[in-house]
Parts: sequence; structure tokens; C-alpha cells
Amino acid sequence: MKKVMKFSICMLVTMTSIAASYANDFSSYIDDKEKAEITLTLDDVKAGQQLLIKDVNGLILHRETIENSGVYNNTFDLTNLPNGNYYFEHQKAYQIKIIPFNVSNGKVAFTTEKQTTIYKPVLRVKENNLLVSKLALDKEPLEVKIYYDGKYSSSGYELIHSDMISNEMNIERIYKLDNKEKGNYRIVFESNGREYVENVKI
Repeated sequence: MKKVMKFSICMLVTMTSIAASYANDFSSYIDDKEKAEITLTLDDVKAGQQLLIKDVNGLILHRETIENSGVYNNTFDLTNLPNGNYYFEHQKAYQIKIIPFNVSNGKVAFTTEKQTTIYKPVLRVKENNLLVSKLALDKEPLEVKIYYDGKYSSSGYELIHSDMISNEMNIERIYKLDNKEKGNYRIVFESNGREYVENVKI
């Protein structure tokens, strides 16, 4: 017989702004000399962060791991790409910076005003509490799904709770797990058309 897990949800009473912890540093510089080679400069990068080039369908055309912290400089020849829209994606710990560009007949054009930042959901674990926060500047929805793979689960991870949060700019939630239910949990976040997965053990 499947054991029913107790699960309680409570919203943080004090809503504090988390904007300060997500520095929005649009510090990229693009040099398009002769429109053949593009030099991309990013300030305040950290070693281990990812830089990708994607097309509009999300297909990864280039991926690299940033090796050194500080200022990143690299030159890209993008003129051989087919005509269309593309973007650089700089993946940081808590945010993703999107830098779009267009290729037309061998010429590359960047639209600086269309640069955007996607803020990732942040998960912290305190005892048997899951603390979730996210900055949603456009009040985009965040779906939270919590799966459990404990001693009473015979078929792997089972969904024990789901939550859809919308119309909030500063999202903060506490999900209180039954402290008798020790084991592995998987938290899946969906927002901005992306999925983020965190595995924790309570």
C-alpha cells in the first residue's frame, strides 16, 4: 500500500527584493570591424561559466567553458552562418544573458536594445525546508514540481507536489517537507521556456 506523504506549503511572510543579488551587468562590447570578425567582450565572468551560440530554434552551434575569471575576450567569425537570427547565451550561476544578432548576406548586426537577462530559480535547503526564489521582471510564470524517491517508492521518482506561480516579480516560497520522509528529492523548475533540475537529499 502506497504511503501518503504529508506535505505542507507556506508562503514567506516577508517579501524581500532579490534584485540586488542579481547584478544586471550588461557589460558586453561588440566590435564589428570590417563586419567579418566579431570581438565579444564580457566583464566580470567566472571560470566555469558557459558561453553558447544558438539559432532561433535553440540548436547549439557553439559551446565553450570560460577558463578564466575577469574579462572575457574572444573573436568569432560569424559571417559563414546562413541568413537568420541567432544569439549568444552567457550562462551564469543565477542568470542567463541573451545577446541576439542577425546574419544577412555575410554581414552581422547586433541589436543592443534586445539584449535580455533571464533569471534562474534559486533553491536553498534548510533542514527539511526547500526555499525557492526567482526574480521575474516580466512576471513570467514559474512552475515548480517536486519528486520523491524514498523508501516507499518502488518506481523511481514520483511527483508529490506541483505549484504554478504567476503574476509576481519577486517570487519567494518555502516548501516544507515531512521530516520523517528522508530520501532523495528532485525539484524541476519550468520558466521562460526552459527547464532547471535540482537534486537534493533530505
